[in-house]
Amino acid sequence: MLHRLIVLSAVISSLAAISGASSQSETTAGKFYRIAGGKVDARTYNGYRLYQGSCSHCHGPDGMGSTFAASLVDRLPEVDAFRRIVRGGQSSGTSVMKGFADDPNIAPYIDDIYAYLQARADGALGRGRPVKSAP
Repeated sequence: MLHRLIVLSAVISSLAAISGASSQSETTAGKFYRIAGGKVDARTYNGYRLYQGSCSHCHGPDGMGSTFAASLVDRLPEVDAFRRIVRGGQSSGTSVMKGFADDPNIAPYIDDIYAYLQARADGALGRGRPVKSAP
C-alpha cells in the first residue's frame, strides 16, 4: 500500500511539474502574442489592425521601417520602453514621432500593437494580414 502511494505521489508530482513548466514558460517567456495552427489570438490581430491604421505610414508595412522611421521588426524595444515611446513620443535627429498618450484609439491598445510587432520580430508571424483564430 505504501509503495502504491509513493508511486501515485511521484506520478502526480511529475504531471504537476510538467503542467507547471508549460504554464510557467508561457508566462515567463514574455510573449504577448499567441499563435496556434497559423492563426493569431484576438490581441495580436487587433494589434495588426491598429498598426496598419496608425503606424505603418511611418514605420512601413509589417513593421519593416522606412527612410524616416525605424524598423520595429529588426529593433523592437523592450515592452516598457515601447510603451514609453508610444505614449510620449520620441525625437532622434530629424525624425520625430509624436506621442499617442491622449489618443483613445491607440493608448489603451499599446500592448496589442506590441503583441503584433513582437510576433513579427520573433519570426512567428510573416508579412501581410494574419488569420485570426475563432473566438
